[in-house]
Amino acid sequence: MGFAATLLSAPMMSWAAKPAAPKAAPPASAKLKVASGFKVETVYDVPLKQQGSWVALTTDDKGRLLACDQGDKGLYRITLPGGAVEKMPVDISGAQGLVWQAGALYFGKNGAGVFRVTDTDGDDRLDKAELLSVLTESGEHGNHGVIEAGDGHHLITMAGNHTPLPAKESIIGKRVQSWQEDMLLPRQWDPRGHARGILAPGGWFTRFDPIKRTHEVFCIGFRNQYDAAFNLNGDLFTYDSDMEWDMGLPWYRPTRICHVVSGGDFGWRSGSGNSPAYYEDNLPPVVDIGPGSPTGVVSGAGAKFPAKYQLAMYALDWTYGRIMAIHLQAEGASYKAESESFVSGAPLPVTDAIIAPDGAMYFTIGGRGTQSALMRVTYIGSESIAPTSKPALPKAAMTRRELEAFHGVVNPAAVDAAWPHLASPDRFLRNAARVAIESQPVATWAEKVFREKDPQACITAAVALARSGKAEHRGRLLKQLLALDFKALPTLQQLGVLRAISLTFDRLGKPTEPERAEVTAALDPLLPGADATVNSDLLRLLVYLNAPSAVTKGMQLIANTKESAAPSWETLKEANGRYGANLERMAKNPPPTQRIRYAHTLRTASKGWTMELRRQYFTFLNEAGKGSGGASYPAYLINIRDEALTLCSDADRIALKDLTGADFNPVPDFPITPPKGPGQAWTLAEAIEATDKKSLKKGDWQSGRNLFQSIACGACHRFNGLGGGVGPDLTSVPNKFDTAYVLESIIDPSKIISDQYGSSLVTLNDGRVVTGLVVPEGDKVLKIYGPDPKAEGQTVARADVKFISASPVSQMPPGLINSLNPTELRDLLNYIMSGGKQPGPPKKK
Repeated sequence: MGFAATLLSAPMMSWAAKPAAPKAAPPASAKLKVASGFKVETVYDVPLKQQGSWVALTTDDKGRLLACDQGDKGLYRITLPGGAVEKMPVDISGAQGLVWQAGALYFGKNGAGVFRVTDTDGDDRLDKAELLSVLTESGEHGNHGVIEAGDGHHLITMAGNHTPLPAKESIIGKRVQSWQEDMLLPRQWDPRGHARGILAPGGWFTRFDPIKRTHEVFCIGFRNQYDAAFNLNGDLFTYDSDMEWDMGLPWYRPTRICHVVSGGDFGWRSGSGNSPAYYEDNLPPVVDIGPGSPTGVVSGAGAKFPAKYQLAMYALDWTYGRIMAIHLQAEGASYKAESESFVSGAPLPVTDAIIAPDGAMYFTIGGRGTQSALMRVTYIGSESIAPTSKPALPKAAMTRRELEAFHGVVNPAAVDAAWPHLASPDRFLRNAARVAIESQPVATWAEKVFREKDPQACITAAVALARSGKAEHRGRLLKQLLALDFKALPTLQQLGVLRAISLTFDRLGKPTEPERAEVTAALDPLLPGADATVNSDLLRLLVYLNAPSAVTKGMQLIANTKESAAPSWETLKEANGRYGANLERMAKNPPPTQRIRYAHTLRTASKGWTMELRRQYFTFLNEAGKGSGGASYPAYLINIRDEALTLCSDADRIALKDLTGADFNPVPDFPITPPKGPGQAWTLAEAIEATDKKSLKKGDWQSGRNLFQSIACGACHRFNGLGGGVGPDLTSVPNKFDTAYVLESIIDPSKIISDQYGSSLVTLNDGRVVTGLVVPEGDKVLKIYGPDPKAEGQTVARADVKFISASPVSQMPPGLINSLNPTELRDLLNYIMSGGKQPGPPKKK
């Protein structure tokens, strides 16, 4: 898997990676698409071997830029306007967050923690790094940005979903109340092993005191947010990543811009457990962006840009090579937003951006050992660039901030102050009020829940009590919720009732038989209803309650549901002039996402099945398997099928064999022939020479597609919707890398190995060592997959494992292209660099 270090579309930073890409010129501004009136120019072409690949950027108190290599090449200072570059003597590198505050540089080193970097001898050069807070997870989902909190003292730290919270003794307060998994039905972990066993809170934010060295966790539930920034009004925003392998599945969430608030939970849970944004105890994004790879986030405050762009936030997407301007509009206690493509190019692997004292935007490109550059965006149009004033905040936003002062603090005034806002139609205001109330002793407010008459306040208060109460509250809480006139409620309140009932069972205990019968009798007549989302939540509850009608009604939903149109992700199309190949494939061959949601729920139903319904169910799964989706899409369907089969009798399994033996993995629908050769032991220099730009344009796409399969690339790698899942999806290669980097990854696959795809050396108690990709299967067993993608993998008991260490050798064997002649190598590379998009016929002259 030599491509593994280059091709993930999740945020890609791994500080330990060694720079490896050959030097290439950064993109010229003429090749970029830029918003009207703006220009982009290259300030500095970073010498890769000497200074690495820059991924973090900030300014010091004298207006100079500071930039850091992702690997081990150090910290650099750039003096404007000339761009003179000098390396700082401090022995530290691998930053994924840099910020200057109170005479020091605060340095977020991936996999290590937060450092204070200072000048100790007065020579105006940073020479000492002091570790302030340990954060242990390194790699693509480790600790990321560090920014100012706005008070001149505190910092904001953030980390992705693989990163444990800071040391327990350093955490103070509790602004996010009682996070749990909150799933009535069993979760399915990602079948390819990603984030297995990782639980809430997921990606998190803390308010960090660098003097006391304490953290206060204040917002959770992100997958892998890399950076964040405050707007002019002092509100914090981040750009959260998607799980691109889940595309086409009902729990897929696109990358999104989120308003990061005290007490917020944005719902990330691993595998199929993602909480939807409509849950009453989650918060929605201000705008969905679509597929991508979030890196830097910066506010336009201080830019010498027109007012619209001074007020914007800017979000950087590494995979699709774009900087988006996020235009915010205050709406109640939060915002709504629109996204505009501001700067884009292919490739343009943007990593970080700042607004410098000269009023220009500076951004870096690079990451994962790729060629890096420092670039500048300036405005040359005719509009005024005078500093704009701070927009007035709505009253609801001011009230939200007042309520946030009660978060994590016991205050006798909190309940009376917050209670009236439980009925607010504003999600962010309701959330702030609920968290304020949950922060108080339950005994001081539980009885108010049962006296509440307003439907929305009743729902919000019930969610609070379900999250904070005791088993003794369960019966009364269920009666309170069932007393609401469900059919008369608007859709979001109906969903709120169902969420409150689910939380009541999940946190306050399973229902007694009378409670089960009472809730079933109330909910069963409501299914099916007019709204697909309400139907999904009703079906989940009825399956949990073992309602006799759940299977029949669920299969009726599968038979009768018309799928809604897939989102078009216009900003992605605008930035690149086309959709990604996998998105195009999904548009032509759409997955039945909503019906998969119903099937996923029914996989755990044990009562109500007939053979006819079983056959309908597995027939649907086979048809769903023909749809296109992300890399985990087919394997999830297989796991749904296999789980459902465990609830079948032996006789039923035999009767269903003709259906359940289907292969969900798409296979090539074209003949595959071996290379003609003669091959050679390709060196990097020879391969680069054979595939120069002029030669590559003559490449045969059909021949390259055949070679991709015949030399077994497709056995491990998914490309344009086809192939295996051992390695990463290669479809987005041309958006990130040049041909030389791709060739080096093939010829020397062990040079850079992604932490998500690297092999491990598993040493057993008896002295044996097993090498391969380690995938946990439950708490007691590991499955170890070797380089043969068709092999079943070796099962090892955790109790037999002495220790596990990273292997320096890639799963991908070297020499895969040695059977190719120069023309075939050209064709293969032409195909890979096409992103799967077949070229049309030559234009007539």
